[in-house]
Amino acid sequence: MKKFHLDIYTPYGHYLSDDVDYLSVSSEEYKLGILPNHAELISTITICEIEIEDDGVRNYYATSGGVIKVKNNQVDLILQTIERADEIDLERAQAAKERAERRLADSTLETLAQTRARLALARANNRINIKVRFN
Repeated sequence: MKKFHLDIYTPYGHYLSDDVDYLSVSSEEYKLGILPNHAELISTITICEIEIEDDGVRNYYATSGGVIKVKNNQVDLILQTIERADEIDLERAQAAKERAERRLADSTLETLAQTRARLALARANNRINIKVRFN
């Protein structure tokens, strides 16, 4: 089966470089499924699950967002964070969820603090969901 090359970058460096069969990520508007010879594309990625399949083996990751670029069978993901399901610390994610929920329950929070708390809650829920489903 034909493959495409995937590179994943974070602020901490080059996370992954591999030839893969399939990639799935989500943007604000839609879920993207990338196969070999996909049309050129640049899009943002939201807090989501990432699925990568290579030779029949699927791995699942949590991300807090970033950018995807697809061109000539080369896919670049530039992400804020990425964690494979087995790398996620469930206790830490649950503690982050509880902190965010407490902050959101505080009616004195300003709009910016509420937005940050909602994003923190979404990140924590994403990490917990992936850890529970795929590990």
